[in-house]
Amino acid sequence: MPAQVIYITALMLVLAIIPLPSGYYELLRIVAAGTFAWGAYKNFSQKKVLLPLAYSLLALVYNPVSEIALAKELWIPIDLLAATLLLLTKDHIAQ
Repeated sequence: MPAQVIYITALMLVLAIIPLPSGYYELLRIVAAGTFAWGAYKNFSQKKVLLPLAYSLLALVYNPVSEIALAKELWIPIDLLAATLLLLTKDHIAQ
């Protein structure tokens, strides 16, 4: 996955803390779930332990098919932690 996709996903997660139309959050779910699913796959194939579990959990949280309904106050720290994780571990999933 190109590093630009990781940066865009992290930026989208940070922007999600401000009130935006619901279509943005639907797009965010698709992009974030795909990015975290790819990160999980890439790290499982590298025989790592902790990162694939964290990426898998976040892929499930951002799953666009069966959405998890949480209050905005709960999504804000999740979005910020997910963006931080992506930026700190981008070398593990970037090509």
